[in-house]
Amino acid sequence: MKLLGLLLLLFAGLPPYASAIDPGRVQGFLQVNDTAMALTQAYAHLHDNAEGLLDRPQELRLLLADREVPPEALAGFAPLAAEQMAREGRLQGLLLKLDPNDHQRLEVTLLYPPAEPGQPFMTQTLRTTVGKAPIELKIGANRVGGAVEHHDERQGETGGRPKLAYGLRFSAPLFHEMAVTAVLVGPAAQNSPQMRVLREQARALEKGDFESVQRLSTEGAHRRRRAFLAQAGPEPGSWAKQAAAELRDSARRLKRVVWRGDHAVAVFAGKRWQSFVRQGGEWKSDN
Repeated sequence: MKLLGLLLLLFAGLPPYASAIDPGRVQGFLQVNDTAMALTQAYAHLHDNAEGLLDRPQELRLLLADREVPPEALAGFAPLAAEQMAREGRLQGLLLKLDPNDHQRLEVTLLYPPAEPGQPFMTQTLRTTVGKAPIELKIGANRVGGAVEHHDERQGETGGRPKLAYGLRFSAPLFHEMAVTAVLVGPAAQNSPQMRVLREQARALEKGDFESVQRLSTEGAHRRRRAFLAQAGPEPGSWAKQAAAELRDSARRLKRVVWRGDHAVAVFAGKRWQSFVRQGGEWKSDN
């Protein structure tokens, strides 16, 4: 396998050792069925997995996109802001995820509108074949460079899954998850402001008080809820009571609350979680 640095130097627009403040760049092609998609921006984000919710020690996320996005679009947990932007038609591209210390397995998500609203994005898991890893990668202190290539062998779209072909080289600034500022367990976690929001939200859902549910939620969470209710049908009452019961059950299974400044995650048994954001001095649910 050729050295990645030599591969990247073939492309004058992709300096592999540029500083982190330099914008990310991507060159190559992405074909979705018969549609070519032009990708121009590259971003890299390293999640430290302090919450213990990922299935790998750390997770490197690479976004190869058709437009600029805020660096924090790759932070946190599902749904990532980048995924929500794609679902709302404000972004297209590829989202790559892998263990930064293991390049033998790569998850590739196509950020492209699914065939039916509400369906998950198409995700492929690529593994090393014939000694060749699915991605070439060089990770520096503040930048990530690499190359990725794949061609679906199947003919045409199958079961609503589009056919993919791509060959891309990228150089991206590397961002990190915000530092952990506190980890609460036991009574401190149960009495945290995040859990107070969760319990208040459960009471509002039980009563069908959607105005209070909205007040306790971020705008992003409210948009996702509206989209869900639009698909669920005209009677949200039964859904609300079920959601309230699930929140109360989660509260009983709380393990810890992890703070990262104005962001926090309540972690429950079974790797369930609830995200929170502090806005205007008030904590709000982001799920």
